[in-house]
Amino acid sequence: MTSYLTFNQQLQGAGISLSAAELHGFISGLVCGGIEDQSWLSLVYQFTNDNHAYPTALLTRTEALYRQIKEQLADMDSFAFELWLPEEEDVFVRADGLSAWANHFLLGLGLAQPKLELEKGEIGEAIEDLHEICRLGYSEEDDPEELMQALEEIIEYVRTIAALFYTHFRPLKSASKPVLH
Repeated sequence: MTSYLTFNQQLQGAGISLSAAELHGFISGLVCGGIEDQSWLSLVYQFTNDNHAYPTALLTRTEALYRQIKEQLADMDSFAFELWLPEEEDVFVRADGLSAWANHFLLGLGLAQPKLELEKGEIGEAIEDLHEICRLGYSEEDDPEELMQALEEIIEYVRTIAALFYTHFRPLKSASKPVLH
């Protein structure tokens, strides 16, 4: 897979004002919300590029990103799903990246599940938690080591939330329906 920095540069070069974290969060939200057909791509174009297609090279990488997200989420046994955040060691840059990822994840999830605000229980609480993560705050005076540790814990929690949404909203496969003869 392309590096985070390279993908960011490709997005910027195509005039797309999202970061790789934001696009990853958006696509992850669509997938976790149950979108399994090609409508994900139309939504990406609509919400990230004024309804215009991506240049071929960027489209190829975006489709690869989509496939990777789907594969990682589907592999529940290994819990391979990872958030694509800035690779920088600067904890403040990573915290901002997580906040942006969560914001765009909620956008994608909301597009896939238009009645998301009606969810209760564990799902409703997870949605509220993501809203809080979108407003993730920190102070420049915060201890970077403590902040990094807290950030890593939040990232793990968000990975868990994504898996929860994926299993909750994924459409039931026809194989689970009884066959009538």
